[in-house]
Amino acid sequence: MPAPTAASERRFLLLLVGAGLLLRLLLLATRGDGLTGFYGAGEATRVALALAHTGSFADAYYQGYGPTAHLLPISPGVAGSLFWLFGAGSVAANLALLAWSLAQTFTGYLLLRRLAIAFDMDPLAVRWGTALLCLLPVFTPQETIDFRYWEGAAALALAALNLLLIARVNSRRSASSSLMLAAAMLSALTFFISPAAGLGIYACWALVALFRLDWKRTAWLGAASAAALALLVAPWMLRNAAVMGDPIPLRSNFGLELAIGNHPAAVNSSHPDETFAARLLQVHPFHSPAARTALRAAGGESAYSAALGAEARAWIAAHPTEFAGLSIEHLTQFFVPRPWQFYFSGWNEARHLRALVIGLASIVGLAGLAHGLVRRRRGYWLLATYVALAALPYAIVQPIPRYSYIVWPLLVFLAAEAVVRARQRFRGVAAVSP
Repeated sequence: MPAPTAASERRFLLLLVGAGLLLRLLLLATRGDGLTGFYGAGEATRVALALAHTGSFADAYYQGYGPTAHLLPISPGVAGSLFWLFGAGSVAANLALLAWSLAQTFTGYLLLRRLAIAFDMDPLAVRWGTALLCLLPVFTPQETIDFRYWEGAAALALAALNLLLIARVNSRRSASSSLMLAAAMLSALTFFISPAAGLGIYACWALVALFRLDWKRTAWLGAASAAALALLVAPWMLRNAAVMGDPIPLRSNFGLELAIGNHPAAVNSSHPDETFAARLLQVHPFHSPAARTALRAAGGESAYSAALGAEARAWIAAHPTEFAGLSIEHLTQFFVPRPWQFYFSGWNEARHLRALVIGLASIVGLAGLAHGLVRRRRGYWLLATYVALAALPYAIVQPIPRYSYIVWPLLVFLAAEAVVRARQRFRGVAAVSP
């Protein structure tokens, strides 16, 4: 069978992307408000609306709440700018946000395709990986709604772009000053949009710098990376100190998330969906009037989250075995979501099928990644570093399926590669068998 030409490959890619876009638009069109309706996505939507209406980064938990650092500013800031430009809730704003969300999604997929090629994945695996991402819309609620406001698709695209640069440096064992400056700015932006994805990217850059660059280049990259991150974090800290009384460097919600995921009722729960819902109603101000009252009594979200975090850490210190068990459970839920988790992540239709598809792709992808590490496939140690470090923070909180988006599409390509390689080996064995 002749190899596909560059022109035929471009046509195939355009067909896949077009079909993927159409499929997602059709699925969204079946919702109550169709393609042009307004769709909210929790705290990030509230902040975007507050930015459009008042110019303030505020109201994460309820309208009129006031300044917040519950989220990092860039993703809801973009949504707020589109609301301001086109009119909050207008058809034009809703369509602009939909286009923005889908553009981030498919940019990430196309960059991952380039990454798969850069890591010498089989051309058939590259094709199948791209096709699976385009034609298996298991994350449609996120790709058409959540990523209008939240950071998942942007984080994935930025991580893929970082990994492409990292692969280039890793193969050439050199880096120009301009490339290192770009790397410093790009990795800082990735971290400031998604600290979990940024952690994985910073680890990859650090390892490549240590093993592939001389000490002068390594020091230059480290200094430039620190400076680039400071340029993003410092203004945010100053803003938080001025309006909230606390120089919060990233987000104010760590203690809140730690408390949601680690408490006595979560241990060996027979109904984890009910346990999670009850915990949200108990402590999360977005979901609970009682928690809002406690938030105000504590003197603000920073103090409230710190108190919850202290309570959770005290429980963890007193119950290390239970905490370890919950952390392992959370990590497995990150890669292999349970159907009940989809109750808390947009549409819950077909949740069993979606959980099966996401989990199966993750398992096969992780197996393919492990096999590539054993076989010392070029660059696979970088992919493993990114996946491991990006996933690790979610071991200590209760994940929902949206969180795993920063690694899942990459695992789809690794799963496609694993299946194609296994098929080739099976055919090779069958060909030489008597």
